[in-house]
Amino acid sequence: MRIFVNNKHITRRATLGRRLSFLGLLILLAGMLASFSPGIIANWASSGNALANTGWAQWLWQGGWLIVSMLSLLVGFLLGQIGNHHIRRYQRSPRPDQMVAKALKGFDDRNHLFVWSSPVDLVFVGPAGVYAIVTRDLAGKISIVNDRIKQPFSLRRMLFAFGQESPGLPVQEARDMAQKLEAWLNKDASDGTQVEVHPLVVFTHEKAELDIQSASGPILHVKQLKKYLRNQLRSTGMSKDEMKAVLERLSREAERRQAEEV
Repeated sequence: MRIFVNNKHITRRATLGRRLSFLGLLILLAGMLASFSPGIIANWASSGNALANTGWAQWLWQGGWLIVSMLSLLVGFLLGQIGNHHIRRYQRSPRPDQMVAKALKGFDDRNHLFVWSSPVDLVFVGPAGVYAIVTRDLAGKISIVNDRIKQPFSLRRMLFAFGQESPGLPVQEARDMAQKLEAWLNKDASDGTQVEVHPLVVFTHEKAELDIQSASGPILHVKQLKKYLRNQLRSTGMSKDEMKAVLERLSREAERRQAEEV
């Protein structure tokens, strides 16, 4: 299988994730320090320190410290979550795209995987068709009910919530990605053929235990991916000419984005 990866994009996003996480921690620290400010200002006042009479000190003393603490908690948490999302997706090894590539190992060179080198994040193209893949790196028991991810409560999940990926709505996300890629591929098609892009949700964590009760799109564990694509050859397979046209378009885009074959 041939894999094209936009390493520059990965490096930039990983760096952004680290910076956002660090900034989030600094803001949380500032909020914690603000909560101590009434006592500090009181000590200044009792010792005759002129700083206690400044406008900002009086504002903090009269309740401003609570506003600063609450805003710092909110902003710091949001920045930390965004930063953690980027770190999990772009820095931690193995990355979700690497897990997908590993699962597809053994496919011949007719199959291609485009990683952050097309209009959507992860694209598989092969005789089985074109797939926009959305990944989720979640562990434990996972139920899918009406396209929503549900996980049982646990103290461990609550304690480490800051470091986990947000479940979101992966089926809808995959459908949106597929529609976006499909519109891009079919725009100005010279031969008039219309390519169909299929949405696919893949859970990449080895300890994910899926219980799919009701979903409007395909959801599977990464270990099932190769078998699933082989089975799709009967229903969603493409002709050689169609696949060639799609690969030419995606390859040009990957080159434009400076993606590298790995």
